[in-house]
Amino acid sequence: MNDRRWYEAEALMTDTTSRRHTMQGVSEAEVEQGMMNLYPDAVAILVRDRTRPKARFGSYMKRAQGGV
Repeated sequence: MNDRRWYEAEALMTDTTSRRHTMQGVSEAEVEQGMMNLYPDAVAILVRDRTRPKARFGSYMKRAQGGV
């Protein structure tokens, strides 16, 4: 059985650029690790499950900053 899902991942770099990828993975943590391997200088890695209803990356950033 294949438990892999599609995820959207974005790496935010120190020079305010970003790199976005669509990747397959078993979990958000696995995709996050893959992005860290691709972009070790990234200041933030954002991952969203594409099979869930549309949510913007901004909602993840608010949670990371202690917001709702």
